[in-house]
Amino acid sequence: MAKLKKTTLYVNGMHCPSCEVLMNDKFREEGNVVDVKPDFKKQKVEVYYTGQLNKELINRKIKQFGYEIVEGRIIESEREPFIKRISEALGIGLVVLMLYLIAKELGVIPSFNFTGNLGFLTVFAIGLVASTSTCMATSGALFLSTVGKNKDNFGQAIFFSAGRILSYGFFGFVAGLIGQTLITTLKIGPFLTLLASVFMLLLGLDMAKILSIGSIIPSGLNKGLFESLEHKLMKYPRKAPFLLGAITYLLPCGFTQAVQVYALGLGSPLQSALTMMIFAIGTIPAILLIGAMTSFTKTSFYAYFIKTMGVIVFAIGFIYFSNFTALYGVNINPFIASNSSGGVTASVKNGVQTINMRVVTAGYLPNYFTVKKGIPVKWNIKGENVFGCQAYFVVPKLGIQKTIQLGDNLIEFTPTETGTINFSCGMGMYRGKIEVM
Repeated sequence: MAKLKKTTLYVNGMHCPSCEVLMNDKFREEGNVVDVKPDFKKQKVEVYYTGQLNKELINRKIKQFGYEIVEGRIIESEREPFIKRISEALGIGLVVLMLYLIAKELGVIPSFNFTGNLGFLTVFAIGLVASTSTCMATSGALFLSTVGKNKDNFGQAIFFSAGRILSYGFFGFVAGLIGQTLITTLKIGPFLTLLASVFMLLLGLDMAKILSIGSIIPSGLNKGLFESLEHKLMKYPRKAPFLLGAITYLLPCGFTQAVQVYALGLGSPLQSALTMMIFAIGTIPAILLIGAMTSFTKTSFYAYFIKTMGVIVFAIGFIYFSNFTALYGVNINPFIASNSSGGVTASVKNGVQTINMRVVTAGYLPNYFTVKKGIPVKWNIKGENVFGCQAYFVVPKLGIQKTIQLGDNLIEFTPTETGTINFSCGMGMYRGKIEVM
């Protein structure tokens, strides 16, 4: 029996659990490699093998995806200083903001919704950005090193992508069902908003190279399940492309986790499923063009591209966090003032003030009212679209949390003091206010 040997290799570029999955796959392509134990935190890979280990060949394989075997331990002090990384991120953020304001002033781009409601087009764009990240590189590497070796590369990519889309849709549907229960029964919509914002803030900081999300968010279970299923599915070559694409949902990916939490908070199985499927569709071009994408990741421009995307993702996370604070009447979003649709003064009849509002797909129409102190208010709410987050209605100052039903809904109260009564959906994405004069 051949003697089992062990060596430790240091790999530059490892920064998340998905990197470990990729290293495990590429090292095991060598027939004499028995076991692989990667550690992205220490940027090292312990390799157990028989005979001779062809480090040059392995290095050529992983270099395609932005990694490189180096001599000696990678020391933290050899990386960019923390202050430099912070300064660079702030500089990028300032440039992005200035470019946005200039483009908006020139009418080159439309106005954006700064309440944190991610439309399907935005979710698709996030998928495109995710496709340039390491988790997508892992998906691409998995595809290339397994089913992508066949002659019908494009056809296999279609099956692989179909598996991803349907899998993401299924888990999105499940998330919607769970979210529906959590928001309506347990009333923890605010917690889901906070959780989504934390995920996005961490993801943005990770992409901006300020910290590593993999060292904060545990993902060992996902990684273990993925690796176990991957090796079993390769025994079925005809079904492998579709099934391997399906299990990529289990890859430790910050983008997937962030969008899934968002889908959870939507509280609608259909909307959650569509959100996750559109996110998966956004990642597909990178799989179909994996060769071009790996060439792009080697350019010097790529590092700044990723940092810029990180700043933008961080900004989305901040907007989400502002949704959480808005639930309690604290507005920290400087762009939110533009989202009120014009004040509507309550009509008074028989000593009662009446305001009328519709619940639609886009939120609440109108979403800004003025009433007088000391006079009873009848708030007529017509539910036209009650299949998403906007149906879970909260008015913190009045102690109201209720599900808006299809058709007519009535809330009655008497304002006892002047000021603002904020209202919103359960996650703070759709909101409005009542001014008490």
